Amino acid sequence: MQTRRLFMRFTAGLLLVCMLFSIPFSPILAETDETTTEPDQGGVITVDNPVHGLLDPIAENAPYSDSRAYLIYDTLSDTMLIGSEYDTPRQPASITQIMTILLALEQLQLDDQITITKEMYETIPEEYVRIGFTEGEVVTVEQCIYCSLLKSANDAAMALAIYMDGDVDTFVKRMNTRATELGCTNTHFTNPYGLAETDHLTTCHDMVLILEEALRHQDFITIATTTSYSMEPTNKYNDKRVLNNANRYISTPSSAYEYYIGGKTGYSDLSGYTIIAGAEKEGKRLIGILMGAKDAESRYETLTELFEYCFTKYSTTKVEPSEFTELQNSTVEQINTSLAQTNLVVAASYIHILEYYTVPLSVANAGYSNEIDLSQMVIDPLDPNQYFVLPINRHFSDRVSYTIGYLTLEIKDKNALESEADKQTTEKKTDIGKIILISLLGLVLTSILVFAIVFFIKLTKKRKFLKNHKNPRIL
Repeated sequence: MQTRRLFMRFTAGLLLVCMLFSIPFSPILAETDETTTEPDQGGVITVDNPVHGLLDPIAENAPYSDSRAYLIYDTLSDTMLIGSEYDTPRQPASITQIMTILLALEQLQLDDQITITKEMYETIPEEYVRIGFTEGEVVTVEQCIYCSLLKSANDAAMALAIYMDGDVDTFVKRMNTRATELGCTNTHFTNPYGLAETDHLTTCHDMVLILEEALRHQDFITIATTTSYSMEPTNKYNDKRVLNNANRYISTPSSAYEYYIGGKTGYSDLSGYTIIAGAEKEGKRLIGILMGAKDAESRYETLTELFEYCFTKYSTTKVEPSEFTELQNSTVEQINTSLAQTNLVVAASYIHILEYYTVPLSVANAGYSNEIDLSQMVIDPLDPNQYFVLPINRHFSDRVSYTIGYLTLEIKDKNALESEADKQTTEKKTDIGKIILISLLGLVLTSILVFAIVFFIKLTKKRKFLKNHKNPRIL
């Protein structure tokens, strides 16, 4: 019995020692789990679109537009291609509802149920389009979006607005806040559906930003391009409501545009005829808008012609960062050569490149060259910590140049870098040594524990055997 007690105490102590030695093992591993990518000490570099204003202010042979303002915008490169009066505030009419629908898609679920109240329709002027909702009728968010996009139903837009925020004024604040977030600088909404009010204003530029965001939602595209939608009977309306898309890009063969992916039209006496649409062709996505057009039918034809002109004349190119690796390396080598007689060296370099850019197709086809501009780089040979942001320029054969990115450089004292490198190497070796030592110790202790357990089992069996043979049972 005494032997057994001693053995149990030994085993418990051994287990405690194993537990104590295992505690620091995980933190040491965590400390040595370093990332191989050095942080950019200069912070995040934003590469802005090199084109300020219109890419082509005087577009040669562009289709004529009789609208008061228009714009064609490339969403990939964030470039305004051609246009006129695109930053002048104007009444948008019911293309306003795109913002209301966008907010609904961002804030609500399509199957959310809305109970119609008088506030959702009683203030809408009689001559404005309605779907005909009645007080107490229960409809879904999805049905309201279909009614708004396909039929421009103002009561449907109001239903979405009041359901979201309880009243129009609060929702309008949401509209204007969201517009600002999207980069709109000349927009002031006063209602959710496009009521003709003198201070209900936006611009071509701002509206393309709003539609661009709406087109990020596949539900918007699906609904906007639906030919016909059947709205099932509700608790207050016994028949189906069949909604045929009133947009002639979808409904009228003579006006149809195969690349159309979504948008809206509008009209009021103050605004004239408006239209905004997205079009996608061969991987490019354009958004076009006319505000203050003179004719309901011709706005479709004019916008189609403008789309085709821009799809044909302009080239949007994706910039591949790997294209600049050789240029980056040669630039760093050149700078290090110039620093050979100093204690300085390029410690790190980073490339920041624009994702897409757009130029006229004739310019794109003529070829280009890339250059890192070192002309403004002045290195202080006595400063051990310096940081530079160097423009990366793309030169085209017609002498047009774009800044399409930046090379950031960190220049430091080479002795300090070597000392730091030696320190890190020593620390890593020390950490590795600790890990190996603890691993070996853990392995030894584990082996001892296993041996002790096996020994204990054998000892127990032997004691039991001896006991049974000392005191045999009589059957």
